[in-house]
Formats: sequence, C-alpha cells, structure tokens
Amino acid sequence: MLYDRFNRKLENLRISLTYDCSYTCIYCHREGWGYRNDDLLTPKEIRAVAAVARSLDIDEFKLTGGEPLLRKDIIEIVEFLSELKPKDLSMTTNGFLLERLAKHLSEAGLMRVNISLPSLNRERYKMITGIDGLEQVIKGVDAAYNYSLPITLNVVLLKEINDDEYKDFIDFAQRYNAKIRFIELEPISLDTEVFRRLYVPADKIINYLEERGVSKTYRELNLRPIYILDNGIRVEVVKWLGNRYFC
Repeated sequence: MLYDRFNRKLENLRISLTYDCSYTCIYCHREGWGYRNDDLLTPKEIRAVAAVARSLDIDEFKLTGGEPLLRKDIIEIVEFLSELKPKDLSMTTNGFLLERLAKHLSEAGLMRVNISLPSLNRERYKMITGIDGLEQVIKGVDAAYNYSLPITLNVVLLKEINDDEYKDFIDFAQRYNAKIRFIELEPISLDTEVFRRLYVPADKIINYLEERGVSKTYRELNLRPIYILDNGIRVEVVKWLGNRYFC
C-alpha cells in the first residue's frame, strides 16, 4: 500500500499510452511533451507495471494520452489490464475512433469511457479541435451506449465559445444516461494571453445546478460538487479557482 507525503492512500494509476493526438485543441496543454520520446511501452510492459501497482493495492486504472485509441494495440492493452481484475478500468478519449472500437473495448474489459466533447455545434467543435468531427464523435457516443459502456462527457468551459451550451449538454447527456463534467480551464502550460482570453468561471452553471438539482454531494478527494438533477443526470463541476482542496 502506498501513501503520499500528506498520508493519502494512492488507489489509482493513470497510464498515458501515447503522446500522439489527431486533434489540435486550442486549450490543450500538451501534457508530457517536454519529455517526449517515441519508445512507447509495449502491452506486456504496461501490464507488468500495472501488476506491480495491483500488488500495492492500486486497483483503479485510467488510460489516457494523447489519444489512446490511436494505439493499434489498444484492445490488447485493455485485455491485459482487465486480466488483473481491477475495481475500475476507464479511458479518456476524444471519441473520434470510438464507433468502430466500442464493441471490442467492451468485450476486452473496459468498464467505462470519458469522452471529451467541447461543443455540440459543428462549427464551434471544428474551431476548438481543428477537426470537423462532431458527427463522428456522436456516432462514437452512440456505439459506447449501445455496447453498455458507461459514459462521462468532459466539457472544458471556454469563454464566449461554448459556455452558453450547458443546458444543451445536460439534455444530450440524458439521452445516453451519461454523467457530465464541466471543467474550468486550467493555466497549465498555456500562454498567459490565451488563458485570459479563454478562461470563464463555472459560477453561472453552478447557480443553474443549485436551482435544478435535487441533491448534492462532494468528491472526498478534492471537494468537487456533484449534482443529481431532476432528470436523474449526475453533473460534476471541476472548479479549481478558490478551491484549496483541488489538487
């Protein structure tokens, strides 16, 4: 069992499978690019690392990137990790390749999927991501739903770009019984001017959720509020500014 210097138990392992991504999102902070090399771990090496983590009572794995679905061996990786019988095995993806892979991922043992979805408007989506991919991503959401993969939608809030779409996102999530997470833009590796231009606080959304929510809880680790709405949808708000428990 592992503990950090604040005596918090470490229960999950985030596994970045690739630095590559098919998108060029305007808010991307290119995590890890300063240390990039192309000598990626093989599926067996990833399983070996995860097996050590399991021996230390880490039983939650999250697959990330870059875009993890760009790995041609992604199904094999999921199968190997699933063999370790973790409590949770999830993936964060832009969803562009999900339509053709959802069935195989579900069968391989993936337990849930987080899909980044910055807009439900085609032109806005293209402007934010650099890809005219909204229609394809919605097909991926359909496929994940049809193959019984629980869905969480991640929405990074961008000032005067998508911050007026929150009601549409909630209605969209209801169609798939999906969770939805509204995330304030973080100033990690972003140019100061870009951050100032794009950052918008989540206060307007929180006020709406306070009015519509039928119950409210908090994540124990970082005090993120989670609202249960009158339509049964769970909405989480990731508000870092002013939250000293965020990290």
